[in-house]
Amino acid sequence: MSNDSTPHAPGNGANQAGSSFSSLKPPLTIQEQRERLQERGLDLCGIADVDVDSFLASNNYYRISGYWLTFFDRSAGRFIRGARIADIMDIMAFDSTLRRLVSSMIEPLEIKLRTVFAYHMSHMQGPEAYRNPRLFRNERAFSRSQEEIDRAIRNGQRAMVPCVVHNMRKYGRLPVWALVEVLSFGVVSKMYGNLADRSLSRAIASEFHASATLLKSWMEYLVYIRNICAHYDRLYNRIFTKRPRFLEVDRRLFSERDDMDAERVFGTFVILGRLYERYDPERWLTFLHNVQNLARRYPNVELSPLGFPSDWFESLIFQNAEDDSDTD
Repeated sequence: MSNDSTPHAPGNGANQAGSSFSSLKPPLTIQEQRERLQERGLDLCGIADVDVDSFLASNNYYRISGYWLTFFDRSAGRFIRGARIADIMDIMAFDSTLRRLVSSMIEPLEIKLRTVFAYHMSHMQGPEAYRNPRLFRNERAFSRSQEEIDRAIRNGQRAMVPCVVHNMRKYGRLPVWALVEVLSFGVVSKMYGNLADRSLSRAIASEFHASATLLKSWMEYLVYIRNICAHYDRLYNRIFTKRPRFLEVDRRLFSERDDMDAERVFGTFVILGRLYERYDPERWLTFLHNVQNLARRYPNVELSPLGFPSDWFESLIFQNAEDDSDTD
């Protein structure tokens, strides 16, 4: 049985004359998709053909295939004995709610990063310090951020965003506290990670009770997770290509089991837990209870493909550990 993550198609999909690529397979009709699933041993649970077809018509076949990985034997090209479409539907419903829950926890952190980035930069370096190349380490990254800033300002003007229109009309430029309202989470996190001013990067990190090194890693990682959630992509049974840094004390959560668990969504929970343990511990506990209730709602959905240990709830209730792994 395969327990792998998202499969990727080789090549760029081109099929030009003279290339060595095979011809693309012809598309399957919805009925043919249903029949293919049955031929490969999937139990359709007595669900009417019209309802299975409706499910397939509403969810791309390739999208669904990501959710049946734990039920499929790749070497045999068939589903394992007992594989049921109802279980796949449950995993998809579970994953959809899990994405919303995770997104709801990233949102306040994104807003907080924008806020403290603008606050400390403006007070320590000035309201337009984001234009100062000496404030940043990497010149190329600084140039890219300036392009993103200019694009965001143009878009803000076209969309008639009040803080952009007001400042551009009155001053011809934006203070950083207005700019962060039109910059993406990704751009702000990259600008933070590129700061050369250690006193500034530490001041921002102190708002999260973390070192600048860890905050850079955590925010860039959460941008990655946020984008997965925003595009309704799969969290379940997925190995993430981006891996964050962890506190030394938290590495024990993975060492006794498969270290690959750190690259699954359980690692995301560890990072979120550390960011919330002092910021809003009550919200964190509510989140854990919501995930616990979600798991109870879908008892047939295994949590191990998420990297969750059996004691996941207890292991994610942190006790304000100090940063014992990294220094700025």
